[in-house]
Amino acid sequence: MTVEVSLKESIMLVEDELITALDIQRMLEKVGYRVSATISSGEEAVLKVKDLKPDLIIMDIFLSDDMDGIEATNLIMSEFDVPIIFLTANADSTTIKRADKTKHYGYLIKPIRQSDLDSIISTALQRHELEARKRNQTKH
Repeated sequence: MTVEVSLKESIMLVEDELITALDIQRMLEKVGYRVSATISSGEEAVLKVKDLKPDLIIMDIFLSDDMDGIEATNLIMSEFDVPIIFLTANADSTTIKRADKTKHYGYLIKPIRQSDLDSIISTALQRHELEARKRNQTKH
C-alpha cells in the first residue's frame, strides 16, 4: 500500500549533529514537509533564510560555531517573519532565560519523538498564521 503525501510547508533545519539532523529530516519528510535546507551553523542560517524563505525554522540552541541558535534567532527575527522552534538536549536555566527573550514558538527536546515534532510544528504554524491575520486586521 502506498500512502500519497502532499508536500506541506518548507522547513529549514539548523542542527550541527549530522545523525540528529538526518533523523529529524527523515521524520519531517515522512509526514510530507519539505526540508529546504539542513544547515550546521548559525551564521549560515542567517545568510540562507532570505533566499530559502522557509515557512518554519527548527533551530538547535547549541551550535558548534561562534553563533549559537539564540543569537541566530534574534538576527533572523529582526528581519524576517518566520516561526522558529528551538531544539535542545539539555539547556540550563540561564540558556532557557536567554531563549525565552526571543519570539520563539516552542521547544523540542532531544531525542525527538514523531508525535512531538508533528504537534509543535502544527501549533507553531497555526499560531504564526493567526498572529499574521491579527497584524493585518490592525493595519486596516
